[in-house]
Amino acid sequence: MKTILQLLFTCLLSTVNAQQQIIVQLQYEKKVAEITNNRSFPNLISAKLQFKKRLSESLNIHLLEFDSMQTDPFKLLAAIKNHPAVKYAQFNAHVDIRSVPNDDLLCQQWQYQNEGISGKYDADIDALEAWSITTGGTTVEGDEIVVAILDGGVNLNHPDLEDNIWTNKGEIPNNNIDDDNNGYVDDYYGWNFNERNNDITNQALGSWHGTPVAGIIGAKGNNGIGVSGVNWKVKLMMLAANEEVDDIIEAYDYILQLRKKYNDTNGQEGAFIVATNASIGIGGAQPTDHPIWCEMYNLLGQEGILSVAATANASIDVDQVGDLPTTCTSDFLITVTNTTVDDELDSFAAYGTTHIDLGAPGNGTFTLTNEDDYGRFGGTSAASPHVAGAVALLYSTPIPQFINEVKQNPTKAALLIKKSILDGTDPLNDLHLKSVSGGRLNLHQSLVNLHKQFGIISQPNQTKIEAPYPNPTSDKVMMSFELLDKSNVSIQLYNNLGQLVLTDLESTLNKGKHWRTISLSAYSKGVYFIHFRVDNLTIHETFKIVLW
Repeated sequence: MKTILQLLFTCLLSTVNAQQQIIVQLQYEKKVAEITNNRSFPNLISAKLQFKKRLSESLNIHLLEFDSMQTDPFKLLAAIKNHPAVKYAQFNAHVDIRSVPNDDLLCQQWQYQNEGISGKYDADIDALEAWSITTGGTTVEGDEIVVAILDGGVNLNHPDLEDNIWTNKGEIPNNNIDDDNNGYVDDYYGWNFNERNNDITNQALGSWHGTPVAGIIGAKGNNGIGVSGVNWKVKLMMLAANEEVDDIIEAYDYILQLRKKYNDTNGQEGAFIVATNASIGIGGAQPTDHPIWCEMYNLLGQEGILSVAATANASIDVDQVGDLPTTCTSDFLITVTNTTVDDELDSFAAYGTTHIDLGAPGNGTFTLTNEDDYGRFGGTSAASPHVAGAVALLYSTPIPQFINEVKQNPTKAALLIKKSILDGTDPLNDLHLKSVSGGRLNLHQSLVNLHKQFGIISQPNQTKIEAPYPNPTSDKVMMSFELLDKSNVSIQLYNNLGQLVLTDLESTLNKGKHWRTISLSAYSKGVYFIHFRVDNLTIHETFKIVLW
């Protein structure tokens, strides 16, 4: 007799087609026919297990269908798992978009710079400081950095997004030919796995969700209009895959094959995809329910891709109640919850000491909307793309040694990025004992940590710097610093848009004590940043200055 839980599960599944589907990964060189013939499961002959479609050729993953009215789904799944030709098997399932939209318009991206006017001072990711090091786009060797977004369609013509949309260089658009022989015809802008076609626009899907997510990661910066994404020039690969687990697995395989081809051809083909973002999931689900989905993160990581996932929009401990994909245990998955303008865990955001890595600004963040416009966006759906954007930004850091590591050992390089991000968070009381890192994303400190891993950042005992004073100020600030060795020193002033407005000093100075007065009388009132650099590109210290 079925348990109440099994009956409930079957009833819920009966409302959608996914209840009749099982995703199976076969052992190497095994054929689907070995488990779909009538002799495979003699005690479940009424199952009539049928092949539906292939999800991954290289990984031997397939979607099967059966008649759930004639066969107990749980007995069938157990039998399939025990078949010698099968590596993994799981039910297909519907996934939910993870967002709590907020239509309160305010033209201010507090997530980048929070002056405490409508929230807590410095409850931001220090983006302006990070942009003084890099603004994204390409690696130091010119590789075009790509982030793949699994969502529900995008406004390709948004004026703050259109220049940053990824295109498939192996495909000639609209010629009805699979030019790159990857199994997808005219996938010039990516692929719609939900509808099985190449239309990934929000007009086709009726989706409002993908455009704001893409805007957080990569709205074009410094173009004189609208807002900026975490990256100013990164390429965004839009994949419509936000309804069923089989669509998600196939989309991840699409990403995997493109990055693998890039690695195998030394960048001549494929795409340099460094991160994926998925603001979707299944509340209460466990990794044992979907082992193939979880395994995809390991396979992507082996090629050098970090995947970022939003946790549930519910005040729950996912360690206790479960959640997918954020309880998958892959080292190459970064899981994100939602923090507020007051630097607190959102009251409708999940947490977990074991399975949630960090927080990022979510509720009420400001980004793009679908209608060529701008507005508020929220939930863990907004938090996750901030971290995916951070991953991509770190790949653009001007460290030749790091890119050498990327080319020689992409797996290790990806883990260095993850470590830099988790070790660089700003500690929050609300995330203490509720997340792995105990903190909220800090973009600048993540970059500094990556530099430190290659020995580039000056050590504290090499330079002693006093904070500029007075601060706030009406016209000038004074600085003093002591060099313990002869060094190349630069002092630069940036405005609150991340633009360089003054280089006050740029020269080689001898060992000893130095003093500097920086005049600010020519500049408008507002917030500025002084970057003290030692030895070329290395940033030793950043100071926030308020000019009255």
